[in-house]
Amino acid sequence: MGSNARAHHYVPKCWLAGFTESGEKDGRFWQTDINTGNQWPSNPLNAGHQRDFYRISDSRKDPLLIEGKLAEIEGAIAPILQLLDKERRLPNEDELGSLIVFMAIQWIRVPAFRPFLFDFTNFYMRANLSDALRSEESWERTLLLAGIPADTEGSDYQKMRKFFQSGEFSLNVGNDWYLKEGFTAAITVIESLEKRHWGVAISDAGDFIASDNPVVMDGAPRQTMGFENAGVVIYPVSRHLVLYGTRIPVVIPPMTANDVARHNTFMMFTASSYVYSHRPDFGWLDTDGNYQTDRRLFSKSAFTRDSLKS
Repeated sequence: MGSNARAHHYVPKCWLAGFTESGEKDGRFWQTDINTGNQWPSNPLNAGHQRDFYRISDSRKDPLLIEGKLAEIEGAIAPILQLLDKERRLPNEDELGSLIVFMAIQWIRVPAFRPFLFDFTNFYMRANLSDALRSEESWERTLLLAGIPADTEGSDYQKMRKFFQSGEFSLNVGNDWYLKEGFTAAITVIESLEKRHWGVAISDAGDFIASDNPVVMDGAPRQTMGFENAGVVIYPVSRHLVLYGTRIPVVIPPMTANDVARHNTFMMFTASSYVYSHRPDFGWLDTDGNYQTDRRLFSKSAFTRDSLKS
């Protein structure tokens, strides 16, 4: 499969194509590091990938199984992305169904998802283990429910309690675990996205930007957001079209240059490292709401999620 089989795209080439000048996979765009302000010309082939990101270690399976399956999904969705970019409209029922699955998979396949999943699982496991180790009786019940014999290594209550309290306990996971848990989570995400009311925002000039964390949410202040309670789920389809999923029907008015810039600012704020744009001087809003085109003035730490709503 060649050396490119090692470069696994966590943002698909067919999706990145929508943010190039030409709208094609071999088109060009500008990649900006929002942490440093550095910017350089790139293209969908050379952006948004990480070495062996989906590689499976299980010797019984093809190590590139996931990468191959993702390529099949991308092949099916590419014509929909291109058509929506060209016609700049709300997807029909079938198109939306395919996009929802694609969005859910995009959410779990980016690097930003892995620390989120790790922290959530680690917190959950620590809380459960702390509860199980409250007493010898509760530990015995836990072992019984888990089907673990009392003489199994690591099942001794005093030793396990001492080990847990020492702070040495840590969750140790690998690539296979992230992939398995991620695709399991995607099923729940799909169910949540299907409940939403979807609308589109259009930039006829094609000035929307994208990021390496393309599926983002916004909602009430100081609220831990998920796909169930977020006020809105935002997904840029292309530089001309953005999907908005809300809990109640919302009519999105025509986008002004400032509206597009506000979207771009939110994408910069929620990006992990990179944003992609067909032009180097894309618009965004500073903390005072002023329209800017110099990405070097942007500082993620200067913003809060609430300040972006103004």
